[in-house]
Amino acid sequence: MKVIFLDIDGVIQPLWQQKRFNHMDEIEVLAKELDAKIPGHSYFDYVTKEKYPESKQDSYSRKCNLGAVCFDWSEKAINYLKDILEKNNAKIVISSDWRDFGERTVRAFLAIYDLEKYFYGMLDGISYDPPTERQKKARDYFESIKEKSDSYDERAADIRDYLDVHPEITAYIALDDRKLGFPVAGHFVYCDDGVIDERKYLLMKEVISLEDGPYNLK
Repeated sequence: MKVIFLDIDGVIQPLWQQKRFNHMDEIEVLAKELDAKIPGHSYFDYVTKEKYPESKQDSYSRKCNLGAVCFDWSEKAINYLKDILEKNNAKIVISSDWRDFGERTVRAFLAIYDLEKYFYGMLDGISYDPPTERQKKARDYFESIKEKSDSYDERAADIRDYLDVHPEITAYIALDDRKLGFPVAGHFVYCDDGVIDERKYLLMKEVISLEDGPYNLK
């Protein structure tokens, strides 16, 4: 099984893009249209209810989230992503901090671009909370074996923890605008200068072909 660990900001969401704020008065109407177009997701409830399950944000912040998805996500980057997913029968695991919004919300956002069918899961835990017990063990392990010269980000250890729990995964891409490096080197595609473009797409094609799993921690 092949998987793309998907970050969102800086990967399919351009960091410089803020078009959503020009459309804030349209969001409720847009949410109703999405409800009619995409069954099974409650977009209008998401942006209007004072409290929404799994979310600690107020309705205005949730409107900003939906606005970002609809007006700021890069369709060109998404098309590159879709091509890799489709041609490799691959799935998405959300590694982005957007997982903090909860699975139901993330799936609803992906559905807007017909990406929900590729959804497989999300990294464990909440980005601003302490790591889970398993993640802490993985982080401690990789911290103990890395060389001083190794570029390292704790999200890379969290990805390896996820892979350890999912031996069915035999090929993967860690796609991120954070410099993950060790211990996902060789499977890492660095979006260091913006969203997925042709150069990163070609690199993704190479990386997803490296079927060398499963990826046990030890």
